[in-house]
Amino acid sequence: MTRLAVSVEGATEREFVTKVLDPFLSQHGIFASPVDMRGKVSLDRIGNELKRLIPTFDYVTTFYDYYGFHKRPEGGVKAVERSILELVDPEQRRLLIPYVQLYEFEALVLAAPDQAEHTLGVAGLANQLRDIVTIAGGAENVNDGYETCPSRRLKGLAAAYDKKLHGPVILEQSLDAVRNQCPRFNAWVSSLLELA
Repeated sequence: MTRLAVSVEGATEREFVTKVLDPFLSQHGIFASPVDMRGKVSLDRIGNELKRLIPTFDYVTTFYDYYGFHKRPEGGVKAVERSILELVDPEQRRLLIPYVQLYEFEALVLAAPDQAEHTLGVAGLANQLRDIVTIAGGAENVNDGYETCPSRRLKGLAAAYDKKLHGPVILEQSLDAVRNQCPRFNAWVSSLLELA
């Protein structure tokens, strides 16, 4: 049995870990426990959280949105992940798998258009989401502009969308499809499976 702490940005990611990631990983002997940062993620806060989590679990990973990451370092999402890794002592780095979602959690929902339409009950939503993803060149490329970020696009097309409620439900039914559509996310999940 491998005990994995998942430091998450907020309630949506916490629900995703509880309802989707942990049940999936537990089939492989990995038990994921979400630890909620309750928003306003920054390197300073993450550093304090990691110092608390690393001695308590076998491994620790992170699941934060790139969009809205406070005082993020220059150089894109990989630079943020490197900076997170550098927050821990070199001898502990093998216990940490930093992951930052590009650009936000809702990119994963965009990668599951049929399930999103079914869950939200909005006729034609799947095709609209496919168009957004095609134009961006992939769900993980839907950008982090204030009006064009994945969450605002979803809310604009499906006013009833509630990220904490609907996001995890949509992904519960479509994890494999999302992994196929989101290479960064898939690489993270694959790295977690290697902990078994």
